[in-house]
Amino acid sequence: MSMEEAYQKLIDEIRFGVISPQEIRKLSVVEIQTADTYDEDGAVISSGLMDSRLGVLEPGQRCRTCGNTATMCPGHFGHIELAVPIIHVEFTKVVHDLLQASCRNCGRVLLSEKTNKGVKAKIERVKRLIGSIPDSFYYKTLDEAKKSKECPYCGAKQYKIEFVKPTVFYEYPEEGVQRLTASMIRERFERMPDEDLELLGFDPKGARPEWMILQVLPVPPVYVRPSITLESGIRSEDDLTHKLVDIIRINQRLKENIEAGSFRAFGVSCYYLL
Repeated sequence: MSMEEAYQKLIDEIRFGVISPQEIRKLSVVEIQTADTYDEDGAVISSGLMDSRLGVLEPGQRCRTCGNTATMCPGHFGHIELAVPIIHVEFTKVVHDLLQASCRNCGRVLLSEKTNKGVKAKIERVKRLIGSIPDSFYYKTLDEAKKSKECPYCGAKQYKIEFVKPTVFYEYPEEGVQRLTASMIRERFERMPDEDLELLGFDPKGARPEWMILQVLPVPPVYVRPSITLESGIRSEDDLTHKLVDIIRINQRLKENIEAGSFRAFGVSCYYLL
C-alpha cells in the first residue's frame, strides 16, 4: 500500500469551523492571568505568558504539562478570559448579515414558514443531485431574509442595522439610535435555532454565530513565540508575546473599571481592547 493510499483510508474529509469558547477552555492547560513573564531571578512566573505548562524553550527544562524536554514537548495552549465579549474582526461582515436576516426578538431567520419549507426542500434536492450546495444559493436565501421588516413568527418589528468599521453596530428603532454591544449581539445569536442556521449555510456543530463573539482568547504555546537572548544578555520577547501582554494589561484594567463602576473608563478601555 502506497503512502497516498494509506492517507486516503485515514482521512475522509477536512472541515473548517469556528472554535467555541468551551472548546478553547477544554484545550487550555492554564488560564493566563498576569502580563509578567519572568521574575528578577529569570524564572518563569506562574500563570504568566511563559508559564512552563505551555511548554519549555531551554535545553534540560521539562514541561509541567507533559513532562517532556523542549525537543519532545509539542507545546500546549493556554487561554485568557476576556472581561467583556469582543466581536472577532474577521467575521464582522457575517455578523452584519445575520443581524439583518434574523429576528431581533426571537432569533428566527426572517423567512415565512412556507418559504422556510421550500428552501429546505430545495437543499435536499440539490444535495441529492450534485452532493453540495453552491454558495450562491445561500446568498440568495440570505438576501431574501433581509427584506423582511417584521418577524413572521413573533411579529416583532425589525429595524435598520448599520455597520461602522472596525466592529461597531448601530440599530435604529423608532425611539432613536442604539449601539449594539457585543454582549447584545451574542445573546441574539444564541437564540437562533440550528435548523434556521442550516438554511443560511451554517454547520451549527462546527460554527455557531455566537462563537464569532469572543469570550475567551487562546494563548499559543511558547515555541510559537520563542524569546531570544541578545548579545548584551538581555532577553527579548517575540512580537506576539508583546501583543498578548498589551491585551492582558488592558483586559485587567477593564475588569478593574467594571468592578469600580467606572462606565467612562469602561468605554475607553473597551475601545482599546478592540
